[in-house]
Amino acid sequence: MLNTIPDEVNFLDCTLRDGGYYTNWDFAPELVSDYVATINTLPVRMVELGLAGKPESQGYFASVTSSKAEQVAAGLLVKACVMIDAKDVLASELPIPLAVIRLTEGLVPGHITTVRVAAHYSNLAACRNICAELSHRGFRVFLNLMQIDAANAAEVEMCLKEVKQIDTIDVLYIADSFGSMKPARVQEFIGQFAGRIEADIGFHGHDNRGYALVNSVAAAMAGATWIDCTMGGIGRGAGNTASEQLLPILTRLETSKERALLEHVLRHFDPLRKRYGWGSSAAYQFAGSNFIHPSYVQKLREGGALSDAAIIRRLSDLRADERMSFADEKLSALMPQDIA
Repeated sequence: MLNTIPDEVNFLDCTLRDGGYYTNWDFAPELVSDYVATINTLPVRMVELGLAGKPESQGYFASVTSSKAEQVAAGLLVKACVMIDAKDVLASELPIPLAVIRLTEGLVPGHITTVRVAAHYSNLAACRNICAELSHRGFRVFLNLMQIDAANAAEVEMCLKEVKQIDTIDVLYIADSFGSMKPARVQEFIGQFAGRIEADIGFHGHDNRGYALVNSVAAAMAGATWIDCTMGGIGRGAGNTASEQLLPILTRLETSKERALLEHVLRHFDPLRKRYGWGSSAAYQFAGSNFIHPSYVQKLREGGALSDAAIIRRLSDLRADERMSFADEKLSALMPQDIA
């Protein structure tokens, strides 16, 4: 079965960006230096250092600049990227090109070669100018298509038409934002988009239903040439496809390198997992099966005050039109009064 996977699959490790949803985008210097040293031994093509343009109240890796990249990843041997949220650009009162410049202030092509744009599937038409501005400034552009599993057939077709109009995308990612997809659904999307657009196709998995690894393998088998992963699977909600599980399956990873990778995860990310508790669970599975934003489960699990059964009962109270986007006021209504 695995002999159907293309020889050239590129792995993008987004530990410092997606893992930041638990650590507020702060990581210990020792973890970061060990992470860079470990990445340098692995068949990873690109590292996502964090986000760009987020408020100063969030951590170091929420507002990555070129100078920060040079400081924290001076020894990094692979290419680096950062992510921006399309919604941050679209919420600005400035024209889109100026809003992009403001959001990415301090970023110049160099150590950071690529900017990934996270965009809801309904906002693709508005992303054309965002991608064009980034490309004009000399960045490669990757576009993460968010929440696409919730789109109906007509909406998917519209996405395909709109993506074809954006000629500055180097890689289009299918993002399993809810962790809702099964392997057949992943392969359906990869096939649809790969057959219609010129950009390479990537896949970003979440583990709400325990399918992140198998979905990532399915994506590669269907023709995706970029696959995301994180150390220990750290990432928003239930987390992502674990680097230490994915790389030995899809590459000829030497035993010594696999051992070093596992030791790195045990040393730095297992303690974080025990502290923050990401990973597939009954509550995350329910959320994934019902297109509920994973941040609701993540926030309700904090402190251990609620059991998964109690969380599922509360999530069931969300109306259909409230489930796919996270809002603090909705979260407050779900919290027990004594911890709200």
